[in-house]
Amino acid sequence: MKKLIYILSVCAIVALIVVVLILNKKSTAEKTRMVMEASTEVAVKMIAVTDTAYSMGFTSNGVLQALRDLQFMSDVSGRVIGVYADEGSRVGKGKVLVQLDNEMLRADVVSSEAAYNGLKKDYERFKNANVQGGVSDQQLDNIRTQMIAAESRLITSKKHLADASIKSPITGSIYRRYVEVGSYVNLGAKLFDIIDDSQLKAMCFATEKQRLNLTVGQSVTVKSETFPDKIFQGEITFISDKADRSLNFPIEVTLTGDKQDLKSGMFVTVLFNIGAMKNGILIPRNAIVGSVQAANVFVVKNGTAKKQKVVAGDMVGEQIEILQGLQPADSVIVAGLINVTDGVKVKNIQ
Repeated sequence: MKKLIYILSVCAIVALIVVVLILNKKSTAEKTRMVMEASTEVAVKMIAVTDTAYSMGFTSNGVLQALRDLQFMSDVSGRVIGVYADEGSRVGKGKVLVQLDNEMLRADVVSSEAAYNGLKKDYERFKNANVQGGVSDQQLDNIRTQMIAAESRLITSKKHLADASIKSPITGSIYRRYVEVGSYVNLGAKLFDIIDDSQLKAMCFATEKQRLNLTVGQSVTVKSETFPDKIFQGEITFISDKADRSLNFPIEVTLTGDKQDLKSGMFVTVLFNIGAMKNGILIPRNAIVGSVQAANVFVVKNGTAKKQKVVAGDMVGEQIEILQGLQPADSVIVAGLINVTDGVKVKNIQ
């Protein structure tokens, strides 16, 4: 009897242990399943899309250019006997910059002038004699032809003499000199680089959509990193009718008012259409998957990421305009995209 009780007790204990092990196994399996499900969810950051009002203004970078930047070439040849301007000199239009040796040219002018004056007197005598019948019409025409040719040579000689005093064609500043006293300059030789910075302009670029809102004469704001606390004013003076290879249209902006210490070659940022407003959807640029021309985003529905094709518009600061493909209240992934694929489970982190 005692032996039977002992056997039953052992069996009960074993059965209890088996039940406990089975329950523990189920609990462990459930926990493992939950951990596995949690581990398959990709951590991302999402935002809710909203329809907001934003400025249609945009910025474009450019480099300031002078009104005129001239490479001044010589249109005569000769020995340099004087240079009257140096790098940094401010010169006016017509100021003599270089003097070439003109001794032979002056002698040629004197000779040409004497020949012309002599023929002119002969022509007057022949003319009077022709009236009295002492000189034929043919003789008069011959002397007149000689006089005209002599006058032409005199004019040419005077022009060559004047050209020996090389003058500045514009008002501006010399920023590079290539000629020295004693050197010989040939026709077409570079003499100076002259810049007229009385006006400054910047060549910027706009997309085809941005160009639609621009007109010649429109006021713009110009900023420079060199003078971060100053704002300069300008206006659009040229809008190209043809896009470049990157499908952007060149826009010329000329500074108006006081340009202060701005110089040609400085980097500037031009702000267009600052006051115009528009309603639409904006998302961060880093939410775009692929290029702007073939843009996609990941929209989250019921915890699952779905790849959605969108039509992107213009950049607005660090954000990009979405023209088609998103609706207000859509949840869009903006961070953590490196591990996201179409159909993957995701969870939002703040």
